[in-house]
Amino acid sequence: MHEYYRKKSGKLRKEMEGFLKTISAELEKDTGRSFSDLNAEIWDLYEKEMLERFPYIGGDSAGGTKNLTGAFMLVAMGEVLKKYAVNMETIGYRMVQCFESVFGKAPGIVRFILPRITGCSGLMTKVLTKRAEKAAANAAVNPGSFQTEALPPNEKYSAIFHNTVCPLSDFAKAYGYEAYMPYLCNLDYVTASMLNIPLRRTHTCFEDGDYCDFMIQRNAKPLPYWPLVSQGNSGCK
Repeated sequence: MHEYYRKKSGKLRKEMEGFLKTISAELEKDTGRSFSDLNAEIWDLYEKEMLERFPYIGGDSAGGTKNLTGAFMLVAMGEVLKKYAVNMETIGYRMVQCFESVFGKAPGIVRFILPRITGCSGLMTKVLTKRAEKAAANAAVNPGSFQTEALPPNEKYSAIFHNTVCPLSDFAKAYGYEAYMPYLCNLDYVTASMLNIPLRRTHTCFEDGDYCDFMIQRNAKPLPYWPLVSQGNSGCK
């Protein structure tokens, strides 16, 4: 285990408990176990099979670190639920419910302002360009970390950027967690919808192997995120 994750393990354990507690009743119903016991079992698996193996991708100074550690808390949950004969679709829906609980608490003013900010092409281009530069500098020191590319907006999309390296996808492929990736990718739509942002995506690093495209569509509404967006007729992934 990298020293960064060793030092953060206590904090991560508390974060996991708080995150999963939002669906504790559902988890207890799924398994017939108490949430306390389940949380301990999930943490034990997470620590031994994931935290032990995570690559160091920049620590606290890299926003993608929290994406990696948080996403695989849900994967650890899924791995434990499988032991109790819970199917993948139910596991995926529990992931959605976690995100609904977290991002559904965003104040109304945030949900009002964010769509207007993301609809401002000039501002978003500056923000995304700076983000890409920061990610490139981090990746030069920590290979395998998230990398992004800002693209010019157009008449249809007010903001466009690509993730060209995704540690979530890389880790899933390296350690056999591929079945979870469609559900993890779909959480981007859950977050966007909770924040009233009309996200669109037609490419993913996991499925297509080269990049994930994130596009904010002008004069549009967020897509329904369950069932999986990729299973609908929108053409999005």
